[in-house]
Amino acid sequence: MTLITTPSSPVVERLFDGLPLISPAGDGWESGVTFNSSAVLLKATDENVPVIRQLLGPDQVVRDIVALHYRGRPKTDPGFAFTRSYVGLSIHEPDLTPIRRFEAPVLSPSDENSVDVQGTEDPRVTWLDGAWWMVYCGVQPFDRPELQEGWIASVCVAKSENLVDWTKVGAIDGTACRNGELCGNKDGVLFPDRIEGRVMMLHRPLQGDIDTWETAIAVADEPEGPYVDLGNVHGPDRSQGHHKSWTGAGAVPIKIAEGRYLSIEHTGNYMEGKQRKYVLDAFIYDFNDWDPTRPETLVKARLDGFMEPETDFEVKGPFEDSVANVVFACGAYVHDGWIYIVYGGGDTYILAARISYDALVGELLLREASQEFEAAEMNAA
Repeated sequence: MTLITTPSSPVVERLFDGLPLISPAGDGWESGVTFNSSAVLLKATDENVPVIRQLLGPDQVVRDIVALHYRGRPKTDPGFAFTRSYVGLSIHEPDLTPIRRFEAPVLSPSDENSVDVQGTEDPRVTWLDGAWWMVYCGVQPFDRPELQEGWIASVCVAKSENLVDWTKVGAIDGTACRNGELCGNKDGVLFPDRIEGRVMMLHRPLQGDIDTWETAIAVADEPEGPYVDLGNVHGPDRSQGHHKSWTGAGAVPIKIAEGRYLSIEHTGNYMEGKQRKYVLDAFIYDFNDWDPTRPETLVKARLDGFMEPETDFEVKGPFEDSVANVVFACGAYVHDGWIYIVYGGGDTYILAARISYDALVGELLLREASQEFEAAEMNAA
C-alpha cells in the first residue's frame, strides 16, 4: 500500500499499491475508459441476504460485500458525436478485494430523443424509503448557441430493488434553471435519510460561466421529485490562485450523528493553459440548525484538497477520452474504522483509497469548534 500525505490533512492511503481496481476491458461498452464509481456496503442482514446471493452468484458464501456501480465508455461508438457512457457493476469484499464483475451493463443509454440518449454518467446510489435510488447524469445532444458543447446534461433517477435491475424514472430537474435560463445539471446525489420528512439532494446547476458553478441543494417530497432548488450551499476555495474553479457533489453523504453528515466532494480547477486539476474536499453538513432560506448555513466545517492527484494513474490521461490530473469520487463508505473512497483517476481508471474515520472527522470537528470559538469571540467584542 502507498502512503501519501497532503499538508495539514489526515493521511490518505492508496490501496492496492495505487494500481487500478477496475480498468477498461474487452472491445465493447467498457473498452475505452472505466471511472467514477458509486459504492454500496451491503451488510449480511436478513433483509439483504437475497440481494447478496444474487450479486455474488451461485456457490458463494453469504457475507458483507460492496457493490460498485461505475461508468464505462467504449473506445469507439460509430454514429455518435462522442462515445456514450454506460453503468457497469462489480462486486467486492468490504476491503475492496474483487469478487465478481458483471459482463453486461446494468444501465444503458436510452433510445433516440431521450434525456440520456448520449449516456448515463457518474452514478451515485442511495438506500432510501425501502429501495435503491441511482442518481446519474443523463446526456443528450442539444443544438443551442448558448450551449457551446452541443449537449446538455440532466440529473436523472433510476430505481432498483436488487442493485442489478433498474427502472428509469427520468430527468428530475428539467433544463430550465434559475431565472428561466437554459442550463444543464450534474452531480446529483441523495442524502441517505429524510430530513424533517423530506428528501434532500445535492446537485450542481451548469449555469453561467464555469467559474460560478457551485454545489447546491434541492428538496422534494419523494425521491422521484419534483425537486425545488433552494440555492447554493458552497463554492470553491478561490484563494488558491487558479484560473477558474468550481465545485460539485461527490459520494453519498455519510451520517456521523443525528442530522449531521460527512460529505466527500470535489473541486475542479482550470490552471494556466486550461490544464485541469480535480481534488477531493470534505465537509460537515448539519441540518439541526440550518436555515433553508440560507443554504450556506448547512456547512459547519470544510477541509479543501485533502486528496490531490499524485500517482501516475491519477495524473496521466493515457487515452483520447481521458482527462489528466483528476481524482473524482462518487462512492465512499465506512468499514472497520476506515472511510473507503472509490474514485476515478485521470478519467480512465477506478482506484481506491482509505482514510481514518477518526482522523478525518476529528479534523473537521476541530475546524468546526475553532469557527464557533472565533464567532463567539467576535460577538462578545
